[in-house]
Amino acid sequence: MQQINIRVEKEIDNLMDYLAKREKLPKAVFVKQMLLENFTVKVLPILLSDYQAGKIGLKKILKLTSISPDELLDKIVELQIEPPITPEIDEYTRKVADGIVSRIRDK
Repeated sequence: MQQINIRVEKEIDNLMDYLAKREKLPKAVFVKQMLLENFTVKVLPILLSDYQAGKIGLKKILKLTSISPDELLDKIVELQIEPPITPEIDEYTRKVADGIVSRIRDK
């Protein structure tokens, strides 16, 4: 794990102290959580754009962010992002899914 140091105005430091105490957390833990949550909000659209372009996989997005797999898939559905797969793989996947569905229905 790496450490980063930043300087903030006294007012921001006081606000972080107040909020951390309110949440009953050490200030460092509170600030880290806040940073990671906001970082994910800012970086996720970039990563999803790269995913749609086939430059990055879902596994890498999960590794780089604090988002859960369920949240990631919900976001992909919400934004109507198409997976970066070839038409041949898409057709094969459709056939496999249809086969599974028909087996379930036949039971």
